[in-house]
Amino acid sequence: MTFATPLFLLGLMAVAIPIAVHLFHFRRYKKVYFSNVEYLEAIQSETRRQSRLRQLLILAARILAIVFLVLAFAQPVIPNKQSTLQQGSNDVSIFVDNSFSMENTDGNQPLLEIAKEKAREIVRGYGQTDRFQLLSGDLEGRQFHWLSQEEMLVAIDELEVSSASPTLAEVAQRQFDFVRSGSGANHSVYYISDFQSSIADLEEMPEADGIGVTLVPLAATAMDNLYIDSLALGAPAFYKGNNVTAQVWVRNDGDENLEKIPLSLYLAERQRALAPVDLPAHSTTMVEMHFTIEESGVLDGRVELVDYPITFDDRYYFSLNIRDRIRMLIVEGHGNNEYLQRLFGDDEAIALNTVAANQMDYSHLDEVDVLVLDELSSIGSGLAQTLHSFVDQGGTVVVVAAEQADATSYNAALASLGAPRLGSWNSGRVTTARVDLDNTLYTGVFSGRWENMELPTVTGYYALRSDGSTLRQPLITLANGDDYLCCTPSGDGLLYLVATPLRDEHTDFVRQALFVPTFYNMALYSVRPTPPATSLDSRQPVPLAAQYDDATGARLQGDDYEEIPDLLRSGGHYSYVPHGSLQKAGNYHTVLDGTVLEGLSFNYSRRESQMQFLTPTALSQRLKASGREGYSIIKNAATPLDTFLRKQREGRQLWRWCVVLSLLMLLAETALIRLPHKQPKANEKP
Repeated sequence: MTFATPLFLLGLMAVAIPIAVHLFHFRRYKKVYFSNVEYLEAIQSETRRQSRLRQLLILAARILAIVFLVLAFAQPVIPNKQSTLQQGSNDVSIFVDNSFSMENTDGNQPLLEIAKEKAREIVRGYGQTDRFQLLSGDLEGRQFHWLSQEEMLVAIDELEVSSASPTLAEVAQRQFDFVRSGSGANHSVYYISDFQSSIADLEEMPEADGIGVTLVPLAATAMDNLYIDSLALGAPAFYKGNNVTAQVWVRNDGDENLEKIPLSLYLAERQRALAPVDLPAHSTTMVEMHFTIEESGVLDGRVELVDYPITFDDRYYFSLNIRDRIRMLIVEGHGNNEYLQRLFGDDEAIALNTVAANQMDYSHLDEVDVLVLDELSSIGSGLAQTLHSFVDQGGTVVVVAAEQADATSYNAALASLGAPRLGSWNSGRVTTARVDLDNTLYTGVFSGRWENMELPTVTGYYALRSDGSTLRQPLITLANGDDYLCCTPSGDGLLYLVATPLRDEHTDFVRQALFVPTFYNMALYSVRPTPPATSLDSRQPVPLAAQYDDATGARLQGDDYEEIPDLLRSGGHYSYVPHGSLQKAGNYHTVLDGTVLEGLSFNYSRRESQMQFLTPTALSQRLKASGREGYSIIKNAATPLDTFLRKQREGRQLWRWCVVLSLLMLLAETALIRLPHKQPKANEKP
């Protein structure tokens, strides 16, 4: 046992007062005359024994009353043997889960309100000299500073539901780093949450290492939920007149099978597709929805269904940025290539221009998306430098080697881009052994792997050489292991190298079914695609396809929202860098000088859609299995946490019991004083 204020124990000397009173108290007797003194001796003897006992009991009551009163002021405490806290101030960080799942109720009260009250109880369990941090799922920069007790209580009152849903490990890492920077003698961290299974990655949480970590689970109820999980579109770029297939994944997290649930797709505020969906319990179903693009420019889209009571995930927003045409330039070194002309000449999505090699104007390459160098006899230093700049800023170059090419000039240009170089010219018939169907270039081209697919053969080609500085992705490989077609990423762009001329005398590739998707997708992928949708909790840069000559005046706008976007430039392209200020799902536009450049769509994280929660028992088991030391769980959150924390931090305080016992002793003294004297009966003999 210890005492919070041991100097008060000096007050125990006050017990000498009732002892002195007892020893020096002489009762003055008065004479009483009796007519019959037969029983006098017995009466006197009996009264004396009763009086002595009564006085001793009164003395004991007075002494104990003083002792317990002094102990109450000294504040005796039975220390918590398991506590590792040191003397000094406390740095306390409290995480309050404010995600969508905290709108769930326990009785008639939202879980977030219960969590806020628990946070207040924790704050009241500490002293006014302690420092506090309030952290929510938003992980905002302004939350990473210390607050006084009063400021902390105000911050708790202002907390609201947010779309952010970081995992516990993400929160813990940032929380631990901040708390360790504090100057307090003790560091304590609290997590008040419904501990949704999808975010409770307890196995990934950092080691406590001297930080007291306490989990406060709230009583959340598992709920059935139907929601749109994700969406994918079947092409890298879109044009007016395209027939588009949207693949929509819908999840049924309920215990019942659902039939004929209507799923609607809207584009430019018009319903373009409707599909009834059958969803077995606890399953995900992919639904294909088909529509035709009838407009150009920026198109806002969404897919939606109806489900209650959880509605935040019933809509999935997406954007389509419809370009007029892809700008392609073919530089001819061996005359007109009929196969490239047939493929691209009459295509509405391709704006094709051709020019002879000796008439090429390098100054207009900024107006080109994809550049095809078809059988040039040589690549001069000026063109090589222009190619390097063009590819570095996001352009796509297709190099079709000529049979009598100047290998030295070719290799100088290819080496500057990190591409393979031309080796010796090989004659003889060689078949194709492999096509890399997993490459992005062939995404959505084949529904399966064609084991009997007709593959091209070559009768003359260049062996492509590589060294340690070469970066290449083989797309079509010959039976002898040489590359026929390979791709090299360089800067923000791509370079494709074909090891043989695209003519009948050298290859039958131009007559194979594989030729069309290969070269057509080279053109499609020359335009940097903007993803149709992004999660609000993502912090990864979102690539932008539009040209921003001066991005300083750009704005990101949505319904009742506008911000100055953080745009990151890389080469000739920009990316939008999310920084957490955007909180509402929907369709947004980048705007420059009043002109809408492209659309961006953001959706709430689907982690919050899985309405399963960990019980205190499950939390304890997972913490034990992961070997996490220093973590504790408050299994009965209904207990007032301020009282619990004081007892846990300071031990069991006994001063209240001392006050009660002191009052009981005073009551006993009063009762003993007022207790009537017992007299012997008349017929009783001594």
